[in-house]
Amino acid sequence: MHGAQSALLPSLFFSYQRNLARKRRWSNSRRPTEQQVDRRRIRARQRRALSRAVGLATNQQFRRETKAAFVDVPGMAWMLRVAVPFDYAASKNHIYALTGAGHVALRRESKVKRSEIALAIRQGLEARKVAHNKVWIDILVQKPNHRGDAVNVVDLVCDAVKDALPVDDRWFCLRRLDWEIVKANPQLIIGVGQETDVDAQVCSDCGQIKPLSHFHKSRDQPLGIGRQCRDCRRTGPARTAPLSSKHAVASPRDGTSLPTD
Repeated sequence: MHGAQSALLPSLFFSYQRNLARKRRWSNSRRPTEQQVDRRRIRARQRRALSRAVGLATNQQFRRETKAAFVDVPGMAWMLRVAVPFDYAASKNHIYALTGAGHVALRRESKVKRSEIALAIRQGLEARKVAHNKVWIDILVQKPNHRGDAVNVVDLVCDAVKDALPVDDRWFCLRRLDWEIVKANPQLIIGVGQETDVDAQVCSDCGQIKPLSHFHKSRDQPLGIGRQCRDCRRTGPARTAPLSSKHAVASPRDGTSLPTD
């Protein structure tokens, strides 16, 4: 039995080689011409420019005006609050120090405080699903005196939250920052929450935050989806119409109009 299988191996190998050579000949015989490549490149750039135009119009439509910018404070779907002892090592004025060689280094006390905050948040969210979406942060600084600025702790707190959550800090929003004087046992109280548990992404064209189902799949991206939403990439007569002259330049080969970036 084993001898018969061994005799089949060379035959299967040569059959595979012949099939691969046939596919290569077929591919070479149907290789696109330079004109076809140019046309495909032109159409792709036209679709990209039109997608950006649609995205810009959508972005302007949903833009918040100055008077209403901070009125719509979202309610939270979940909120975690943790407290750690306050230390001025959390202030950005005390985070870094100069070494003997003149290099800037993170102070050991600041590293310990950052790790302490991250551990408290990580333990509190052990059974909680954190969505790929906006993360809202509340900070209450209980200072023992009125020497330091409460706003100076924002950097270290956000770094600690980033260490604790599987969400990039580009999604972080500061909802509230407050302070008070507490003489005995001052605390640094931090709230972390989200207004929804739906995974989302920002469209690179319209800038809107949309669920992942609104994007096409793409294996090249970290989340497995593209960066343009379906609305900005939709096809139709309005999307395939020729570009106006102000959006086009001449092709270096045949003078065909190419859209500008």
